[in-house]
Amino acid sequence: MTLRKQLWIAVAIIMLLALLVSVVASTVSARNYLAQQILTKNIDNAASLALSLSQMPKDDTTVELQIASQFDTGHYRHIRLEDPAGDLILERRNPETPQGVPDWFIDTLNFDVRPGVAQVSDGWSSFGTLMVESQTNYAYEELWAGTLRLTAIFTAGLLIIGLLGSFLLGRLIQPLGHVVEQAEAVGARRFITTPEPRTWEFRALVRAMNRLTEHVRGMLAEESRRLERLKTRLQHDDVTGLLAREPFLARLQASLDNRHAGSSGSLVVLRIHDLATLNQIVGHQHLDGLLARIAKVLDQAVADTEYGAAGRLNGSDMAAFGDSIADSHRFAQSLLSGVRDALGNEAPEALTLHVAATLYHPEDTTGKVLTRADLALARAELEPGDAVAHEPHATVPYSDQNQWRTAITEALDQYGVELGRFPVVDADHQLMHHEAPMRLLLDGELRPAGYFMPWAVRLDLIRRLDDAVLEAALSRLQTAGERLAINLSVDSLLDTHFRQGLESRLQQDPQAAGRLWVEFPARGALAHPAELRDLCRIARLTGFTVGLEHAGPEAFQAHDLTTFGLHYVKLQASLTHSVHHSSETQALIRGLCTLAHSIGILVIAEGCDISDDIERLMDAGIDAVTGSAVREPTR
Repeated sequence: MTLRKQLWIAVAIIMLLALLVSVVASTVSARNYLAQQILTKNIDNAASLALSLSQMPKDDTTVELQIASQFDTGHYRHIRLEDPAGDLILERRNPETPQGVPDWFIDTLNFDVRPGVAQVSDGWSSFGTLMVESQTNYAYEELWAGTLRLTAIFTAGLLIIGLLGSFLLGRLIQPLGHVVEQAEAVGARRFITTPEPRTWEFRALVRAMNRLTEHVRGMLAEESRRLERLKTRLQHDDVTGLLAREPFLARLQASLDNRHAGSSGSLVVLRIHDLATLNQIVGHQHLDGLLARIAKVLDQAVADTEYGAAGRLNGSDMAAFGDSIADSHRFAQSLLSGVRDALGNEAPEALTLHVAATLYHPEDTTGKVLTRADLALARAELEPGDAVAHEPHATVPYSDQNQWRTAITEALDQYGVELGRFPVVDADHQLMHHEAPMRLLLDGELRPAGYFMPWAVRLDLIRRLDDAVLEAALSRLQTAGERLAINLSVDSLLDTHFRQGLESRLQQDPQAAGRLWVEFPARGALAHPAELRDLCRIARLTGFTVGLEHAGPEAFQAHDLTTFGLHYVKLQASLTHSVHHSSETQALIRGLCTLAHSIGILVIAEGCDISDDIERLMDAGIDAVTGSAVREPTR
């Protein structure tokens, strides 16, 4: 029972008791007073009437008229005249009962007042005895009306006091509501703090909860920092902080193999000409600083892409790729300009930069992409100074953006989107859900999202594609009992109208909402915490599941995942690929799983293309796996 209900009950009981006491006290007091007044009236009226009768002739007609006239005034209940022997001479009674007064009230009060008695004389002899009882109906009616008025006053008082008390109670227990929200958040593994209220008792409670939250958050932050150090030692170059060669190439291959996106994009390789000579000229320490500044430019260039990364291939070569960059030549030129701007006047005269660029498509392999980049790099090195060379991809389906717009819009209008169906299996070999990546019919074939997504983003068609994916998923959920995970873009996450429409749409179909899993690219979604937090709020209200895909260790280090209320994360394939060969990578994944589980987040491994990896991942704490080596369990 809520405090407000208890307050209303308490006020009602108190007011009822007060009403009973007041009614009893006032009614009894008024009854006694009226009874005394009626007794006095009886005596006075009896004496007055007896005196009148004593002075009048004593014939029957005169006596009867006098008593009748007195009785007919309506103020008497009973008048009786007896002779000296006690025999009845004349009697008048009024049998009427009080109007509008319940019988129980009359029986409870019961005005039992003695009648007024007086002697009627006839000269010097006694004519008879007169008894007079005044009417009590008026007293009953007035007392009952007073009781009703008092009850109405107390009822109004009850309402006023209850409303005022509810308002004041609401103000007083408002901090308690925040504590409840905080406790529920802790139960959902979201660790938030609340401001301390002015009320001392609540302040102590809120302070203790905040202290607990900060303690747990500190433990998680320390574990996250430890994992970050392990990840840096395993995957990153010590000088530049970029990915080392093997992790970088694994990230590129994972992007090419991504069956959700089938990524298309651009790869750029930057070579510092004659690094050994430059080291002798500027010195080892200065050269390390120079390399770090160049690396920062490359890392920032792909920071906004969903699956992009930057790495150091060897001493003199650095590379970067971005999945949504459709013009590789312009990308290379902007990167070269960015490096020169970052170095400024501090760049040594001997520094020469050669940049190679090439496009890649889903059908490529890492070897093919690097071969094209090497060809471009060889041409760039033939130039005497800074140079950019571009090696185009052999096949370009459409030549300009107008053709891309026409192809995408016609495919949507005529065929709509198709959803793939790939199983995600948990540690008990049970189906968790099906991944449903988007496919679009282009060039006579169903193409993965990465085939056309860079152009869809450039042409501002991404929201239309996401709407089509959502409708296709809900349509399938209404006809099948499966659970589906769909991939949506960060553009839709940032769109307030899309989030509101999603909430309204799923509130109308709670059955489908309970089987819908929605995931966003980790890098882009975590860059907008307010919107992601709002979407997780909508998910809690409507029942669908929210997760992040392609998450790396940096997602756990750079962001406070405890505040969102996410349900799951999918680790990127470059981290889980060939994990059975590396015990250190297994330790990193085990730490990430421990950290995620401590805040109630499931961890799913992407890109499980080798069956030997699955067992190692499960041993490390992974909750579910997906990839070409994962088979849907038979029923």
